[in-house]
Amino acid sequence: MARSTVTDPLRNFKFRVQFHPSEGRLKDLVNGKFAYMGFSVVSGLTVQNEMVAYREGGMNTHPHKMIGQSDYGPVTLTNGVFAEQDGLYRWQQFMHTWLQGGSNELNVNGSVTGGNDYRCDISVLVYDHPVSAGSYAQPGNSTGGNQQPSPVSAKFGYKLFNCWPASYSLGDLNAGDSSILIQQMVVNHEGFDIVWGGENVQDLVGQLT
Repeated sequence: MARSTVTDPLRNFKFRVQFHPSEGRLKDLVNGKFAYMGFSVVSGLTVQNEMVAYREGGMNTHPHKMIGQSDYGPVTLTNGVFAEQDGLYRWQQFMHTWLQGGSNELNVNGSVTGGNDYRCDISVLVYDHPVSAGSYAQPGNSTGGNQQPSPVSAKFGYKLFNCWPASYSLGDLNAGDSSILIQQMVVNHEGFDIVWGGENVQDLVGQLT
């Protein structure tokens, strides 16, 4: 095992984001537009557990405190705008076009032929640094060429379940500036699972590849 894997904490800048929709039009969109998009920032992974207080006569010094529902905070995805990468915006638009019949056809029984599931699982894989040459994918495989770390070399990761766009935004335009044009998408989700190294990450990779 590499020395850095044993003694050093993971860095926060070497990661990959992957989208995993169910069958239907959203799957076609993801596979064609943003299955392996790069992001500069992924933030907001939190969970807050509700407290339910119960007061009981005869025990007046303090209330019982029981757990209620768990609320998962939205996650924000941030990256630069590329002229040909419109996947995030198309996902935002998809949520409404299928409701209006704009992107799907109806059968005689009223069902949608193109699929109307706007939700999507999202996984984030985090890699050790530096990544050895043997950890990179070979040209021509499904992970995107020899410049991408192989998923099997991931050391940490998490998966968000049933995600959908809560908001989409573009950065400001300013003729007096020289910054990068940035887009952001905030996604709601229904929970996450964190995998902590070793075989656990490999199991997650096996589910997603």
